[in-house]
Amino acid sequence: MDPCHSRAGARAETRFHYLEGCLIQELFRTRSPVRVLEVGFGTGIGWEETRAPLPKGGSLDFVSLEIDEDLVRWSAPQLQRREAEGLVWYEQATGEARLRVLVGDARSTLPRWPQEAPFDAVYQDAFAPRKNPILWTTEWFTLLRDLSAEHAVMATYSSGVAIRKAMHDAGWAVHPGPGFAGKRHSTRAHARGATDPALLAALAHSPIPALKDPP
Repeated sequence: MDPCHSRAGARAETRFHYLEGCLIQELFRTRSPVRVLEVGFGTGIGWEETRAPLPKGGSLDFVSLEIDEDLVRWSAPQLQRREAEGLVWYEQATGEARLRVLVGDARSTLPRWPQEAPFDAVYQDAFAPRKNPILWTTEWFTLLRDLSAEHAVMATYSSGVAIRKAMHDAGWAVHPGPGFAGKRHSTRAHARGATDPALLAALAHSPIPALKDPP
């Protein structure tokens, strides 16, 4: 079974990769609300760490994607179930923080989600590409890029060549990020800018193709 998080600490890993990787504290200083998209709700740690505590005057609009409705009910039983226009989601508003967990296959639900404004940050926290390749493809990252603000940062624990190529092909500016708990690297991607030149050269010389949806 693949672990959902590093054994060095799920909360520390979440803060390292996503809050620090997506510059969340800087976002709170410059805009309100901060709009976060999380790919993979799991046990809700991304939400908990991002909202606790909010800086004074800050507000948060947090949308998470989860295919397993039973997992949402188990991990966050306090959430209220909602259904409309063929979409199912769970939600909670706590002070200046709002959570909505969209249930189902994200490739079909996210394009139909009534998004109020572009996302400022993307936590790409899906299961590993070998286990869940459909959420690591060029097509998937293109959708995320289309829904993100020009200043947005996407962060992930993965440093795989195929997923970095997929991000680059989707229009993200891809950069190597630091690893957590002994892992050498992770990945950061910016909605605007240019891919790191050294990384781009390495990708160009790699025989591994970018992940793509099947025709």
